[in-house]
Amino acid sequence: TNFSELSVGDQVQYATWNSAENSNKTLSNGNLDASSTGAGIVKSTKTVSSGKWYWEVTSTNGYTSIGIAEDSLDPSSITWLGQGASYSYYSYNGNKATNGSQSAYGNSYTSGDVIGVALDLDAGTLKFYKNGADQGIAQSGLTGSYTPAFGNEQVGTSVSANFGQTAFVHTPPTGYSVLGTTITA
Repeated sequence: TNFSELSVGDQVQYATWNSAENSNKTLSNGNLDASSTGAGIVKSTKTVSSGKWYWEVTSTNGYTSIGIAEDSLDPSSITWLGQGASYSYYSYNGNKATNGSQSAYGNSYTSGDVIGVALDLDAGTLKFYKNGADQGIAQSGLTGSYTPAFGNEQVGTSVSANFGQTAFVHTPPTGYSVLGTTITA
């Protein structure tokens, strides 16, 4: 949603982690926080197939993978985000993974680091930011419908997402929108 397009009385319904698209995650804080009870993934409530989208995820502890999954990916069919064939993520160790192939990518991250995710489905690219620092394009050639996703391999890992509900910690790239749907008054 571009806030300049809102009218008085309009409301924005923001994305959250989706309790129905979840394996081994306990959700809290209005489904913005996800804690692991075992290896698995959780997808968000918002799926997009075009446009430029930005959100931030703060790693609060553990071995996390932050990224996107195809809308059709069933969380109950895999035990961690890297196991599926329809995903792309940035891992705590600095690697990226796309559809089963992992390689070196950016800086590692740990508890308290804010990972910005910039998904440009008009250009077909996915880019990550660590504490505001651009890590470069992680994937190109994206087509289809995608949703934010968080995965892990260990019990006790957790993240906190901001899909636009509050001000972002870091300035989003120019032209990107929050993950929300405008409800016209």
